Amino acid sequence: MGIIGSYFPELFLKLPSGVILWAMFGNPVPPYILPDPYKMGEFPTWAREGDVVVAAAPKAGTTWMLYCSHQIRNRGRDYNFTDVNIETPWPDLIHRPGQTWHDIKRLMNTTILPDGTRLKDHWDNPSHPFRIFKSHYHPYRRNGKAYQVLPVREFPKVKFIGIVRNGLDVLASFCNFFYNHRPDFRKMWGGFPMAFKSNEECMNFLLPDGPLDYIFFGYAKDWWEVRDLPNVLLLHYSDMSKDLAGGVKKMAKFLEVDLKPDEFDRVVEKCSFKHMKAHADQFNYVLWSNDASLPSTAMCGTLHCPENPEGSVVYKGRSGRGKETFSKELIAKWEAAEQAEFDDPALMHWVKNGGSF
Repeated sequence: MGIIGSYFPELFLKLPSGVILWAMFGNPVPPYILPDPYKMGEFPTWAREGDVVVAAAPKAGTTWMLYCSHQIRNRGRDYNFTDVNIETPWPDLIHRPGQTWHDIKRLMNTTILPDGTRLKDHWDNPSHPFRIFKSHYHPYRRNGKAYQVLPVREFPKVKFIGIVRNGLDVLASFCNFFYNHRPDFRKMWGGFPMAFKSNEECMNFLLPDGPLDYIFFGYAKDWWEVRDLPNVLLLHYSDMSKDLAGGVKKMAKFLEVDLKPDEFDRVVEKCSFKHMKAHADQFNYVLWSNDASLPSTAMCGTLHCPENPEGSVVYKGRSGRGKETFSKELIAKWEAAEQAEFDDPALMHWVKNGGSF
């Protein structure tokens, strides 16, 4: 087992719950997200001035912000938006065990899609004023954790959009999101992401010292530190929900896109959850490098899980759902963790409620 763990850890993922062994040998969790694209020597080999990285906290509106950024750059015009991972790709994501970032980088430039178009002509379309990429990583910190890799300070000509959401709402969406992955995708990754058996089991995953504690607590603290940088726009989910038009205006200003009134109205309409739910199959995260023997998408969508026809990454989108989902005991447990983790009262208030900072 030691030899496998040291030299061939991807073999663990062939076991039903092999992700546990994978993690025990110090490999990243999730197993399909790698920091390599953003390492200091690698980032300049593919990124360029003017690029936009939507680096949202998981389940805090990542796909929403990707799509809204796209609508702003496209001025709300009709456009054949094929899939979020084609038009606004996720460089950190590998599509199958054993794949590397260098494989993904090559394939981003050479892949021919089933419709005969080149993948590169979508995400690097010369008609777009800027390119958009997805990440869940945090700003770079010297000698930091594996997820603290985004060169936010080091590349001031690249724009970064972060978004934070109320923790209980993140948690409620997170539990549902894990369930909505395709079973064959889960099998390919050694049982990850698992379908939680209870709300408490799900909560423990994100609490401090849990396997994914950094995706909420660590994310909020790291992005709070860079909130005033000119190439950073830090948003709050509840603010975007309450005033979508105001949020679009703020994003457009940051992205330096001057929208005419009719363009602005189109963008706001297309950034709405109503519009995105009506086009839910554009957000299944197509795994464009996989052949027919492997899962073609990460999410169930409306096609791949007959028992779960509503399995979209675009879920309900409501603020306040967390308090409706969890018991009083679990809410108290979560709020105690927030109190312990967020020692800055301004950060604590903003994470829970949004508003100006």
